[in-house]
Amino acid sequence: MRIPQAARDALLRVAGRWRQSLDETMRRLLSEHLAAQESVDDEPQRLTHVSTVMRYPLPLPGRNQPRQGVQLRLRLDEGVADRARAVSLRLPGQYMRGHRDYQARLLTDAVMTAIARHEPITDQVLDGVMPLLRHGAALGLWRLVTAAISTRSELEVYALAELSHSKRMARPSPGPAERIEHVAAALREEDVAWHAAYRSKAAQFLARKLLPVGAEAMEDILFGQNSREWHDLLLDMTYRSEFDNPIAGFQRPGHDFEGRGGSAVWRAERRLEHHGTLLWLRRSHAVGAPRVRVVRPPGWTLRIPDRWQPAVFPTGGPLPSIWRAHLDAGRVLDIGAGRQPLLWPTTEGPDGEIIPVPRFDLVTAVARRPRLEELIEVILVELIDPTSFEDAEPDSMSVYDADFNLTDSDPDLDTDDEVELYPDVDGWETRPVTMTAHRAFHLGLIDEAERNAAVDRARLATQKQMRHVIATLTDDDDHLRADLRAAMDDPYRFAALARGAKRYLSITASSWTWPVTSLAAAMADDTIPARAVEYLAQLMVRRYKRRLERSMERAARAAFDRFGYDANSIL
Repeated sequence: MRIPQAARDALLRVAGRWRQSLDETMRRLLSEHLAAQESVDDEPQRLTHVSTVMRYPLPLPGRNQPRQGVQLRLRLDEGVADRARAVSLRLPGQYMRGHRDYQARLLTDAVMTAIARHEPITDQVLDGVMPLLRHGAALGLWRLVTAAISTRSELEVYALAELSHSKRMARPSPGPAERIEHVAAALREEDVAWHAAYRSKAAQFLARKLLPVGAEAMEDILFGQNSREWHDLLLDMTYRSEFDNPIAGFQRPGHDFEGRGGSAVWRAERRLEHHGTLLWLRRSHAVGAPRVRVVRPPGWTLRIPDRWQPAVFPTGGPLPSIWRAHLDAGRVLDIGAGRQPLLWPTTEGPDGEIIPVPRFDLVTAVARRPRLEELIEVILVELIDPTSFEDAEPDSMSVYDADFNLTDSDPDLDTDDEVELYPDVDGWETRPVTMTAHRAFHLGLIDEAERNAAVDRARLATQKQMRHVIATLTDDDDHLRADLRAAMDDPYRFAALARGAKRYLSITASSWTWPVTSLAAAMADDTIPARAVEYLAQLMVRRYKRRLERSMERAARAAFDRFGYDANSIL
């Protein structure tokens, strides 16, 4: 990890007082810090160093820039790093992995806080700022930053939500909040914020302004986030003007952040959809409950198989041991709210008893424990409309450019087949799963005769293309013509020879279309081998992630196209 030079200097001073090595001193400081943090059960009451919310030192802009700060190498006992991360501050929207602007600095926060408990850390950035904050106060400061530095995409959501709320309150019977109000609440309060060096600089600006040394009263306001002073401060940050601007003097950004703001709105909508999906599943045991749900974004359809139901257990009591074993083994998921367990998916067994859906654990093992809502979507999302196969051919062929260098005889080819088979198609949920005939045979989806027939059709189609290439040669190409005819049984050698004469061969690879409508449908079909279900689970996880990435990218582009390059974009 890298820490400010001032932090290393403070650590050296502590080591000098204790007459210990730097490594021994840091291990002792961390041990004392972890004991203090873990003794506080209320997470907002735990301490953090102000540099964490300030994200100091900031990386230099641009690529291939030298890293800031000094290197600190830690040799920690097993488990200490995990304990340190568990009690450190993570800002909304930060993750363990990802773009550098979004990476949480959990271990760095633990080190900085541990040092600052014993020795002040001061330099030109940290000097004069309250060094240690409670987590709740640091999150309050960050909330002010997000209010002050918001894009027009976010401000539009807030304005529409306030308009919706005002109209609702004007009615004799207000009724429930509209969707846009929930999106605005998620944007403010959920873990969806966008990050950039510009926002971190704003955090440094506000920390110096609001939290000088001795500003315990302001720290209390930021921690509570419920006083009149807090609400006034939040309104001042959100609705600034040239006459009342609490961040007056802070430099304007060098470029536009509308894409990141649009992505944050997209993530807020996704959080709302996650809540809706769980509520839909919890209610699915009721008679007449809907079994289909459209999720926007990204716009795909979820469908619960007819016999799948959640199993309801008494509130507050322990689960029966057999169901606890099912839950621990990944054969069911707990989708309950509060203290009432609600295990899903279950179905009716042969004797009328309630049992876990067979083979569900195959999927949970492959998925490697993603978030509950994400796993539910992977399982239930529809690939295609089942009626689309009524007039479809049982198998098909797909054309590859010879430069792909794929082989049609490798049953263990580890590739996401549909990416190459449909390189220009987006919206994967509208198309079936297509794979090589060899893979379909290897997974037990077709027999040897079907595989051989698909391979023969592909070979004949490729040879037809070869004859077409030969027919385009001139009389001066007699030597090449002879070489190409000799390579008719080796398509890739044929393609290499043809390229030398600026001729190109499209190799037809055998392919087979799997008429499966969803991962849930594959689990429910006893005729589909377990290895095929596992393969589909792996494929669906990759498709799911890629589709969400594309959907969020589109939201970012749409926001940038609408508000980008606006002089008032960052208000």
